[in-house]
Amino acid sequence: MVRYQVPYKAEHIPSLPAKCRPILRYRREEFGFLAAFPNGRVGMYEPSVEPLLLAGSSYEECKPHLVTRLSVPTEFHFSAPLMAWVELTRACNLRCPHCFVEAGAPREVEMSTDRILRLLDEWAEMGVFSVVITGGEPSIHPDFLRIVHYAYDLGFTVAIASNGMPLTHKTLEQIPQDDVIISVSLDGIHGAGAATGESDYDAVTRKLLQIRDFGFNTSIMTTTTHENVGDLQNFINFAIDNDISLRSVPFVPMGRGKLYRELQNQVGDIEKAAQFWLAEEKWERVKDKELGLCAGKVFNFLITMVYTLRRCMSGRGLCYVTSDGTVYPCSNCSGSKILNGGSLLERSFADIWNDDDWPIRGITWKTFLEKTCQGCQINSEEFFCTGRCPSSSYALNGVVDGCGVSEFQRHSILRREELFREVIHEEPRIYNSQVKTEALGQEADPSHLNQIASQEKLVPLGGAKA
Repeated sequence: MVRYQVPYKAEHIPSLPAKCRPILRYRREEFGFLAAFPNGRVGMYEPSVEPLLLAGSSYEECKPHLVTRLSVPTEFHFSAPLMAWVELTRACNLRCPHCFVEAGAPREVEMSTDRILRLLDEWAEMGVFSVVITGGEPSIHPDFLRIVHYAYDLGFTVAIASNGMPLTHKTLEQIPQDDVIISVSLDGIHGAGAATGESDYDAVTRKLLQIRDFGFNTSIMTTTTHENVGDLQNFINFAIDNDISLRSVPFVPMGRGKLYRELQNQVGDIEKAAQFWLAEEKWERVKDKELGLCAGKVFNFLITMVYTLRRCMSGRGLCYVTSDGTVYPCSNCSGSKILNGGSLLERSFADIWNDDDWPIRGITWKTFLEKTCQGCQINSEEFFCTGRCPSSSYALNGVVDGCGVSEFQRHSILRREELFREVIHEEPRIYNSQVKTEALGQEADPSHLNQIASQEKLVPLGGAKA
């Protein structure tokens, strides 16, 4: 068993979802311990929890030890990423108009396989929980299978982000399935079916079904655009009908997308996009119960941290490493080529991660509130605005501290919150009117979040909903 991992208690194993390994992953932090349970719960604990973690105890058994106070200085970051993306190559068989890395040709200099494996060793030593293997198209890297197996053997949960087309039967039969999820892009604008004369939708959905039928946990990645807004309901219906996860992100004009700004959603798209988002949220609540720990659940925990701690978790709880070894806070920062922390060809990952002078560490919600957010309708505890995002701001404004939402997104947030309350009859998962920004300048007191966790309306600071 690798460091920071212990076998899960035998009596809890029968209750675990299929295709997850019975491993409890944990690591030390200044506040105590951070732990990720095989059923997908993630928690922050006082030092007193250590004997329970060493015994492979469950989230419920550890729950009395959840942190109640947390010091949050401006440069706050976890001791390591909870999840990390590694780009094997920028080479790709497609030329998607919205690609944030402008995939197609490989970068002039790309990390060797040995350097990628050493990076995985570094992440294992630091206690990273989840690794996303991406590209370009990662499966066309000559050592793709070797890298996947290496990550798997180190005990990470592994996500493979692919366009799906090169994933042949021969390749799929060599990929481990437990703790592995394969995510395939379905956007309607890839041109994935050009070689076979199929539509993009037909080519991608056929591949998704092949991967699912092979036995993998399978997920759809959708970038929502003005061009595909009329197809979004078909995407979510396909996911539900075929028992496949789906997660979406809005198009942002970065990377190759800067050349296709017409893909940005318009105000007239709001209702269709909001209805799709609501269906996605409802389906996630059903489908996630069937999944163990995976990148999506770790990401949900980090979204909770964003709202609670009033700062993006990019560069604080996650990171993205491009194939040339550059460490960025997130994929969007890599797409805009901003706020990189350094190069793995010059420094170790730990040196880069532990550098408090990394520029992303000085940016919090306060950066935006003082200059950008005054007078905005969604600058309220009632809404979780995603616009306090340096990379989105840079893509839209050319600066890192401007508004990171378009007019469409601003109105869309209003409509989505309205629909959520009408249909799901509860507050949105991140919303909590008791959390005050001024209380988070130096110290956060999330104890009330843990106290109301039993209401199942919110994700408590102590742990994301399974």
